[in-house]
Amino acid sequence: MKRILTFSIVCAGLAVVLAGATPTGVAASRAETLRTVYFSAVDSKGAMISDLTAADLSVKEGGKDRQIASVKAATAPMQVAILIDDGGTGAFQAAVAQFLQATVGHGQFAISILNPQPQKVVNFIEDVPGLQAAIARLGQRGRVSVDGEQIIEAVAESARELQQRKATRPVIVALSTSGETALSDRADPALKDLRDSGAGLNVLYITGIELGKVLGDGPKQSGGMVQQAGSGLAIGPALSKIADNLMHQYVLTYNLPDGVKMNEKLSLATSRKGVTILAPSRLPEK
Repeated sequence: MKRILTFSIVCAGLAVVLAGATPTGVAASRAETLRTVYFSAVDSKGAMISDLTAADLSVKEGGKDRQIASVKAATAPMQVAILIDDGGTGAFQAAVAQFLQATVGHGQFAISILNPQPQKVVNFIEDVPGLQAAIARLGQRGRVSVDGEQIIEAVAESARELQQRKATRPVIVALSTSGETALSDRADPALKDLRDSGAGLNVLYITGIELGKVLGDGPKQSGGMVQQAGSGLAIGPALSKIADNLMHQYVLTYNLPDGVKMNEKLSLATSRKGVTILAPSRLPEK
C-alpha cells in the first residue's frame, strides 16, 4: 500500500518495498576471509545493468586475483547520509523529496544542511512522517555564507559517524551549489575517513563550481556516482540517477586466502563489452 509524502513543492507516492538479504554463495574455508563490496554497472547509454553474474566479473585486491564467492542484487538496508550545501536557497528540496520517494523503505536516512557548518536535520530514520518533516525544513532559509571547507568536513563527519554506527551498507549523498576548497589540508584526512567507513560517496553539483579531492576523487575511490546539473528542473533528474544507481547495486563477496593481509587497493572488472563498473578502488584496511 502506498503512503504519501507531501510538502509545498512535491506531492508523490512512496512505495515501500523492503527485503533483507544476506550474501550467500560458495562457502569459504575456515582459514579464508570473505570481503564484501557493493557496486553497480551501466551500459554505454548510462542505463543500469541488472543481470551480471560472477562469470562476468574478475576481482583483484592488491594486484592479486581473488576468487569470487557470490554476486547478488543488493537488498540489505542502506544507511544514507544526505548533505545539503545550497547556500540557503532551498535549491535541492524538491530533488531530495524525489530521491526519498525512490529509496524510502530501503534503509535509514540522515539529512544535514550546511549553515555553513553541518547541522543535522534528522538522524537516520525511516518513517515517512519524520522524513516529511525533514523535507519541509530544506526550503529557502535566507542567504548562507559559502565555506568550501565545510562540505569537506561534512563528508568526513558523516563517514566517521557511519563507521561508529557499524553501518553495513553505508552511503553518503552530497549536494552542492558552491563546491569545495580546491587545495585544502582537510581533503586527505577526509578521504581516509571515507575509505575507513566503507561508504560510497555520491555527488551532485551545479555546473561551473569547483570540485577538489573529496567531491571529485571521493566518488571514484569509494564506488559512488557523480552527477552535474545546470540548475532548477535539471537537479531532480540528476539526483534520480543517483537513486536509480543505489537501487540497482550488487553485493559481491570474494575470498581472501589464509595468511594474506587485507589490501586497500581493489580492481573490479567485467568481460561484458560496453559495460562500465562503478566500484570502489579503495577499501577499508580492516
